[in-house]
Amino acid sequence: MTSLKQALPILLAATSAFAAGPNSRPANATLTPDNVILCGPQSGCHNQALFGRNYRVISTPKFTVMVSVSTEGNYTRADVSIANNTTYPLNLSPQDFRVEVLEPKAKVLLYQAPETLHLPPEPPAKPAAATPELVTPTTEITTPPVPPTIEELYIAKKKQIAAQEAAEKLAAQQHLPTTPIAANETLRGRVYFERDQKARVVKVVLPVAGQVFEFPYALK
Repeated sequence: MTSLKQALPILLAATSAFAAGPNSRPANATLTPDNVILCGPQSGCHNQALFGRNYRVISTPKFTVMVSVSTEGNYTRADVSIANNTTYPLNLSPQDFRVEVLEPKAKVLLYQAPETLHLPPEPPAKPAAATPELVTPTTEITTPPVPPTIEELYIAKKKQIAAQEAAEKLAAQQHLPTTPIAANETLRGRVYFERDQKARVVKVVLPVAGQVFEFPYALK
């Protein structure tokens, strides 16, 4: 028969396990705050090609955040696009952004203000194709207006879409400004950080209006 002295440690251990409950966590478990959204399958993060770059995208009821990471000169560059899906303006401060090096040695790469940058020169732009001049007759002939055809309407719409895409691409090539994002509007631009040439795995951290978006990247 087991003595009371021998049974007491077993009873205490069982009581402790029951008190801890099935949902208890180890003391060293890492908890993610509710306002932190990590790019991964659980957040629906996906890839999207835009302006010749591959972006990672996180969508929430308030924001659609897109990030593409590269290096430029002595800097780590993040091309950022943030859409405000709400009906009110939201503040944005790129100075709060950072890049965290995860491997091989943990460190933080800080934001670099545009006026402090020393970037390599941009490649020269390709000259636009010359448009032939139209010669109009000297004799003015008055004709009644003709409604546009379906083909002409299609061409006009296509030109409008192309002009809008060109304007968005130009905005994406500028520095991301410190300005509120208007309701139902998108703000795009580049953000520069310090660079660690030995970094293999980094995480871009973007705090935006109370939410923190994190995008891990493996660098080549």
